[in-house]
Amino acid sequence: MTFPPPPMAPMRPPAQWIARYFVDPPNPDDLKAAQLKLAIGGGGLVLGLVLLVSGTEAAALGAVSFVVGFILGVKGWNAKRAYDAAYALAMPRPSDMDIDQLIATDGFSIVNRSLPQLGLTPADLVAPRGVTGSGGASFDDIAANAGQGGSGGPGNNQLVVSGPAFPCRSAMGDDGRIRYSKYEFMVICPTHYLLAIYRCELDLYSGELKAEQTHEYHYQDVVAVRTESVPLYRGGIAIEPRPSQIAAFARFDTVRRMQIVVSSGHSTAVTLRVSSAADVTVDSNDPLDFPQVLERVRATLREKKGGVRAPDEDLL
Repeated sequence: MTFPPPPMAPMRPPAQWIARYFVDPPNPDDLKAAQLKLAIGGGGLVLGLVLLVSGTEAAALGAVSFVVGFILGVKGWNAKRAYDAAYALAMPRPSDMDIDQLIATDGFSIVNRSLPQLGLTPADLVAPRGVTGSGGASFDDIAANAGQGGSGGPGNNQLVVSGPAFPCRSAMGDDGRIRYSKYEFMVICPTHYLLAIYRCELDLYSGELKAEQTHEYHYQDVVAVRTESVPLYRGGIAIEPRPSQIAAFARFDTVRRMQIVVSSGHSTAVTLRVSSAADVTVDSNDPLDFPQVLERVRATLREKKGGVRAPDEDLL
């Protein structure tokens, strides 16, 4: 019996197209200036040539007009070529929605990858009592954006936090949210006996995963789940905004991070966002469901540190 081939996975957009989101298109006024120089230069060339061949006393003026027209024409031509090259690097560009869908698709793949990397199955995962909803990233939204449907997918009890990975490029969308060319992902997988964590970095241009790590912490060894704010040092340009948005990003001097700390002093951390030190509350650039992640992790720890339950006991 012959089986049909499996459906093909959607092709990833070219890296060059994705990169256009993080650069500015050229200023249309530059094109108008180049076209004006070309027009004036062309007119000067024609006028100069006419006066030169006329053989009249205006021939000297024609020579001047020809030289000036030639210089302006060359400058206009070079400016037009520079504009066209800059336009080709920036346009057509992805929309905010295009980038969000790409991040969601990659995020969905990372969640799918986390359990095999940790040697777990969905049956190994638990959730604390009294906490409803999937928590973590909105997996129904991720699945919808990734074209996977919203039911039966991964993430029922997995908690995901993500943020920028440095160094990276950044851009503020029309909706005010910041998007990055590189991301850190932390997938937290609570099991009956321990807290399993998968961490990686995503290169948005290529979809490549780097710096993959797995951690397993016994609940009794976890001493803190906390957030912290540390200074953002831009040595070597840690975060590079669009040129037109440099002024908007100038106020960002702080990195907000989430840490899971164990009794040995070891910790696993993930960046949440960059912000101004004056921002003391969660803002629109935090991961969308970050408060729910903290609630579920802390609730799991409170319950599990109170005593280890039998593997077959319902914790849902």
